[in-house]
Amino acid sequence: MTTSLGQNIKQQITAVLDTLKTNGIINSWVSQDQSPNALTQDPPSGYPFAIVGMPRVSNDMEENQTNLRTYRFDILFVCGYEGLADMTNSIEGIMDAALNQFDTNFTLNGSAVGATVPPAHIEALPISTVDKTYVCFVLTLEPRGLYQLGT
Repeated sequence: MTTSLGQNIKQQITAVLDTLKTNGIINSWVSQDQSPNALTQDPPSGYPFAIVGMPRVSNDMEENQTNLRTYRFDILFVCGYEGLADMTNSIEGIMDAALNQFDTNFTLNGSAVGATVPPAHIEALPISTVDKTYVCFVLTLEPRGLYQLGT
């Protein structure tokens, strides 16, 4: 069974998350095809961890036989304050390491069209409830793939 453009791109994103885990930047990641919720998702191996969900997809007609699809993935990184040596510098270090991994693999091993892949960007936000306090950031990727009409 062949995989779709979106599946290929997501597989490469999770390969980058594996690299971040191997390098000790995050402790784990999960992939779920529903809205990620940092308050209800338990990290498999502790904090920090990442959640990658379903993409939002848009199309542009490139030519009469090709569509240019943009797959927007918002990857949620969740960091617990406990266990961070330096709350501020540790968070920025995780952000930079994640950006570096995606920016240096901007074609996602050829699954995305390189010349049209914008750099990743991040938005950070604190999340807290009565018993939980996290700092989270969303790393947004918008890789693009060419879809041949009729295939």
